[in-house]
Amino acid sequence: MTVTGRLTELLRMPGPWCTVHVGVGTGTVDSLEAMDLLGGRIQETLAAAGASKEDVKTSAALTWRAEGMPGPCSRYVLISGGEVRINEVRPGEPPVEIIDTGPIPNLVPLLQATGADFTYVVVEAERAKAEIRLYRASTPEPLTQGEIHGDTENLKKVPGGGLSQGRYQYRTEEIWRRNANETAAEVDAAVEGHRVGLVIVSGDVRARQLLLGELGSAAASLVRVIDMNSHPAGADRDKFDVEVERLVAEALAHRQQTILERLAGADVKYRAIGWGESVQALQAAQVETLLLESDGLADKTALVLGEAPWIATTDDDALSAEVVGRASGSASLVRAALLTDANLELLAPGALGGHSPVASLLRWPAGMQRES
Repeated sequence: MTVTGRLTELLRMPGPWCTVHVGVGTGTVDSLEAMDLLGGRIQETLAAAGASKEDVKTSAALTWRAEGMPGPCSRYVLISGGEVRINEVRPGEPPVEIIDTGPIPNLVPLLQATGADFTYVVVEAERAKAEIRLYRASTPEPLTQGEIHGDTENLKKVPGGGLSQGRYQYRTEEIWRRNANETAAEVDAAVEGHRVGLVIVSGDVRARQLLLGELGSAAASLVRVIDMNSHPAGADRDKFDVEVERLVAEALAHRQQTILERLAGADVKYRAIGWGESVQALQAAQVETLLLESDGLADKTALVLGEAPWIATTDDDALSAEVVGRASGSASLVRAALLTDANLELLAPGALGGHSPVASLLRWPAGMQRES
């Protein structure tokens, strides 16, 4: 299941919700002392915001310190019904600290960390095996990881001539190719099943060549190569990790640039610009992709509804749906987008050109009814 799919399930659960996003770095004496006080401060703030005693008690039982993580870092927690629904540690301090309770969870901090649904594969290929790891760009630990252990018989070619030696070398090449084929099949399956946006290939030069020749077209179109083998003794693992981070950042930037170019070039009938137009499009389940600057809409709030159309600006707009409360504009838009199967792209401040912090690409032209 994708991240947004998991979040959509949470959004269908009743509230109220406690959302906490706080810095939990432990790199200095001051931050260690702050960690000792953080739990109590969170409890007091949630209680003052109207959180239930059950949810406050649940927050009190949590360990907020990020043991073993280099600072700075942050922890994002969602609590409802006395249960912890999400508890994740992220690198970097939160842009804005959040300790609040409301009718819906504020998913913006969770989603703005480099795109929650951007996944990528790292393959470190050797002639006898390959390591394959699937990552989400927003978290440092792999979602899945595994090794392919192929046939290791006759893995080394031998110099010299003669018919028997030629057959020996041919058999060795076939073994390498079978190992590459098995690895490629795993990579292709990951690309197909997890909406992968990038495939990073490194390792032994010949193993890489064979793997690239075996990949399906979808995976091959996503490949970037790191020209190094990070496994042998003395290999610079830190350099490898830096290269992976660089390639992921480039892929994310390219994805966002492509979406912004689509928005700029779209027929006006296929886009909605600004708060009002985007709310209307979400009410009609018309939004294909919601683009939202991560710090935008601080002055906006919306009514959140218990069923479609999920969001409204006035009681009249709610139609016959139950109004479950009022929440921040950005959290309300994100919720409505997820519940109507729209894609989400959270952007840096100013990315939309300063005209409005929110815009939408539409599934069908504005002013038209959806074809059945």
